[in-house]
Amino acid sequence: MLEALGIAALTLAVLSTIFLVALVLRRTSVAREERRRLQAERRLRSLALDIVGGEEIDVSGLATEELAILAEVIGRLSRNLSGDARRRISAYFAGTSAFATELRSLGDRRAWRRATAAYRLGDMACDDAVPRLIRSLNDRDADVRSATARSLGRLQAHEATEPLLLSLVVGVVPRAIAFRAILDIGATALPGLHRLARSSDAAVRAGAIELIGWLGDASDAELLVGAMNDSAAEVRARAAGALGRLAEDEGATALTDALDDRIYFVRLHAARALGQVGEREAVPRLLQQAREDRFEAARAAAEAISRIDPQALLAAAELPDAGPHLHEAADLLKA
Repeated sequence: MLEALGIAALTLAVLSTIFLVALVLRRTSVAREERRRLQAERRLRSLALDIVGGEEIDVSGLATEELAILAEVIGRLSRNLSGDARRRISAYFAGTSAFATELRSLGDRRAWRRATAAYRLGDMACDDAVPRLIRSLNDRDADVRSATARSLGRLQAHEATEPLLLSLVVGVVPRAIAFRAILDIGATALPGLHRLARSSDAAVRAGAIELIGWLGDASDAELLVGAMNDSAAEVRARAAGALGRLAEDEGATALTDALDDRIYFVRLHAARALGQVGEREAVPRLLQQAREDRFEAARAAAEAISRIDPQALLAAAELPDAGPHLHEAADLLKA
């Protein structure tokens, strides 16, 4: 028995030593590869800048690996560029082996490689990647879906508006990433958002209405006012917030009426929006809400009054029935 234990201990010690040596060698190899890569990036950065600047550069003498590194450097530069510079980057990558490699890699069995490809394609600025990227929003891996959403925003792919919003609503892409992507697409996303604002799914309508508030203008006020009568409270709340961001007088009446909504968070968003719009005629109703409503909605009403009519707030705070929220808002106003 002792002899068997000794042999087992010796075997474990040998295996541990082998594992340790392998780990050290692996780390040394990775560190050496990283140093080599950084040196190549520094060497190729000037070429990347020339290409972005529109100069004709002969890269035929570069090895395949160097071309891949050059593509990454140009891609990183593209993140801070727009207009002609972005178009030059697109022209550089279109039809190249680097672009084709990343497109193929969207179907790689390794999730990290698919995610890397999805990320790089956004920096390559080639619209030809959009259809494949839209399909990648359905990838089984969360990192791939997130990288894909980010790149669709970078490419300002308006045709991706609907799948991006659906990905946001379902939760397969984090809200912050999908929301940012649609904002990056910009005003060209609005036609798709207008269609989605009439969806039979309340969550889709709510998401579309919120984004219209960020991307739209005065011409969208009528749609948003109509959404204030939606059967879903979340849609009404998002519509109130959108009207507040647009600060359109056209929505003031609908927002004032919403202070009587049966759902407290709709009343909350309506009060905030009235503060942004600056609707003086709503002050009496806001004062009532600040005194009588539940905590969150009452506080929002008091804050709105401080923005619309500071003197009315200070006068109301002196009354016996003012309540804590008007007192708080008055104290903050005096501070």
